[in-house]
Amino acid sequence: MLGKIFPIFLLVTILFCSPARAEPPRFFLMGDGTITVAGQSVTYRTANNTYLPEGLQKIGLLFRSPWTPAEERLSLRFIEILDYVQDQLQGKNYSVRSGYRSPNLNQKLRNQGKLAAQSSMHIEGAAGDLILIGVSASEVFDFVKGLDCCGIGWYHSKHFHLDTGPSRYWSETTSKTEDKSPQQNEKVILQADFDRYRPGEEIALKFMRVTQYPIGIPSRFTLVSLNNPTPATIADLPVHISGQAKSNEACVVLSKRGEARSLQVKLPEKKIAPGKYGVQVQFCNRYQYEKMPETIVSRPFEITP
Repeated sequence: MLGKIFPIFLLVTILFCSPARAEPPRFFLMGDGTITVAGQSVTYRTANNTYLPEGLQKIGLLFRSPWTPAEERLSLRFIEILDYVQDQLQGKNYSVRSGYRSPNLNQKLRNQGKLAAQSSMHIEGAAGDLILIGVSASEVFDFVKGLDCCGIGWYHSKHFHLDTGPSRYWSETTSKTEDKSPQQNEKVILQADFDRYRPGEEIALKFMRVTQYPIGIPSRFTLVSLNNPTPATIADLPVHISGQAKSNEACVVLSKRGEARSLQVKLPEKKIAPGKYGVQVQFCNRYQYEKMPETIVSRPFEITP
């Protein structure tokens, strides 16, 4: 009898007492899962890489970012970059001068002559003007420049600007924020929610730095391999806009910000060679925005086995 009970006891012990399986790291650059902002130490990710909504919401509030609607939340990639920089430079605390800005607030600052770009990443919940206590702004500037991951600006003051846009850097004399000419979506970018995926997973996508609506997108995006100098087409990916029925139209009109920030595609279930990939979009209607590119490719991400 004991011989029959022991295997059952062992199975129950394994099922209920074993540690939770760790999720793979989702980003190329990640901190330890705890960040200190405005004097508050907040844990937003567990040791097994599970994200904690209550921690993420608290960090969002410290950056004045709304929790609802979901597409306006503080960027998870931005939080991880902040955490990574703080850990690597051993900074004590982030002091936030400016975090999330609504489009209306950003325009108000521009009208006042402040250093606010038309297509500011602050609007995307993916930027901050910050002080990292214990680390000089020039040191942060030089460190982030070397990461080739982000946007970093330093205005020769105690503050610096950090965002998750394309890799670039600038000062108060080279920011070009004073330019009043319409950008016409010239700097539009597309970002996936993570940096690493498995075949068959869904990818949430956002158009960022859109300065004018509407814009027209195809009903199918293209998965391209970036493992060689020239992108190679891998598969077509039907596009879904969260909260809307699937469109059968060849050209889908995005008439407002929320739609452009609520896109989803699903990776093919078939085996895909591990490596670097992107999602390519060829705009089907640019509405005479002369500066707007015809085609863009998303920020690169990895597909893992």
